[in-house]
Amino acid sequence: MITSVAPVFIIIVFPSVVCLILFLMKKISGLKLLYLILFFMYLSSVVAITFFPLPVQRYLIESMIADKLGLEHNIIPLKIFYDMKDLDLGMMLAIFLRQVVGNILLFVPLGFSLPILFKKFSWKKVVLTGFLISLSIELGQWLLGLYLGYNYRATDIDDLIFNTIGTLLGVLLFNSVQSFLRKYELIE
Repeated sequence: MITSVAPVFIIIVFPSVVCLILFLMKKISGLKLLYLILFFMYLSSVVAITFFPLPVQRYLIESMIADKLGLEHNIIPLKIFYDMKDLDLGMMLAIFLRQVVGNILLFVPLGFSLPILFKKFSWKKVVLTGFLISLSIELGQWLLGLYLGYNYRATDIDDLIFNTIGTLLGVLLFNSVQSFLRKYELIE
């Protein structure tokens, strides 16, 4: 298994060093540096959650294929609600929290942070960016399944929908606290 340590390290360290150099050259403020480092930490977390750990050992992959452990792709919007209809309440709640709430919460920070980092981004551009990042993740998971020979991670249109909703909620949250952040000079 490949863990997320190296990719997370790369996603956080290299961009943070570049931003630190920009800060030292007085091209960005200390506040912007802090927000950028937090943003890189967030992005690395998203990568770690959506792609890792990654099985690469052939025997492990063959065993998972033989045991039919691969996940099924979903291209039917909101299929999760249909799939849950015959489950007991506890299982339904667990799936709802993990799949629906989890995917929404995963992208709220993106919708909140993009307007801070890119002042000229309209709310539509932020939501479109969230959609495109989520789409990239889903396509990446699909391609990864093709490469491995089985679906270790499933491509799911519901994830795309809930991630995009999360981005929109992040924008709405930012808009609701924007004046507070400006008042206390927490955004530039």
